[in-house]
Amino acid sequence: MSRSNQNEEVANADASDVLDESLVLDSSSYFPIRELSLKTGVNSVTLRAWERRYGLLKPKRTKKGHRLYDQGDVQRVEGILRWIQQGVAVSKVRALLDQGTAVEGVSPSNEWLDWQASLLKASQDFQEEKIEQLYQQVFSQYPADIAVRDWLLPSFEKLGKGAALAFCESVILSCLIARTNNFRSQVKHAPKVLITGLMSQRVLWCYMAAAMLLDKGISCRVVPNAQQADDWSRLVEGVDAQSILVFCENEQAPKSLDLISQMQQWEKPVTAVGAGFWLAAHELNITMQGSVEVYSEALEGVSSFIKRI
Repeated sequence: MSRSNQNEEVANADASDVLDESLVLDSSSYFPIRELSLKTGVNSVTLRAWERRYGLLKPKRTKKGHRLYDQGDVQRVEGILRWIQQGVAVSKVRALLDQGTAVEGVSPSNEWLDWQASLLKASQDFQEEKIEQLYQQVFSQYPADIAVRDWLLPSFEKLGKGAALAFCESVILSCLIARTNNFRSQVKHAPKVLITGLMSQRVLWCYMAAAMLLDKGISCRVVPNAQQADDWSRLVEGVDAQSILVFCENEQAPKSLDLISQMQQWEKPVTAVGAGFWLAAHELNITMQGSVEVYSEALEGVSSFIKRI
């Protein structure tokens, strides 16, 4: 944010919302937006969008314009997440929170159907800029896991197979790669997670998973096109990852026993994702083998992986 915008927001804030900098430094009750992001798993861009567009958050500010939050804001964000996890549009959440409405009493919003229809039309018309615009709008308003679950995956399914789907996926992939690279440029420490595959046909899923991890403040390195299984072990050692998410194509299914044994030797939490690979592992009763877990469905596997780490 520019200095002029910060000054304007401080000027517009109530006097009770402006805190003395020296008092804040001596208090453990208040913390900056990056800490709120870590506590809630919602990235800073989305938190700012919720504040500016919808008035969902009202942080305190220092006289220099820096946002400050407390435990009440953590609970507020958790309340917002409960609503949008149920499919309620973020634009409708403030009224529901203010009214104290029970989550069970509200029907999901049709907003996601509108977002999906817009993406379908832009893809079928091969409008790259429109797809990028939609991506920016959705991913700035919603956490990545919800954007993937309620927007991207249903849209891909409706597009079916063909040129429109291929075009849409290529544009979304470029957006997600830029998102990952931008985060990596801001974080200098080693990645906590390695996301990889063997000549993966699911490169897009590698980067959707990265977006979901980055929202949780988890740094990651994406290497989706390893040539051989031995490359995995070299990558794990080379990037010093603390945990590994592996996308396994159907071609790896006959090698499931050997590959899972190899993953166990890494002695780190590993989640392997792939329908054919899971089926082969299931038949051998090795879907949960030591630190290695195998999932058929990608969203379930990535979500479980995030909870594990």
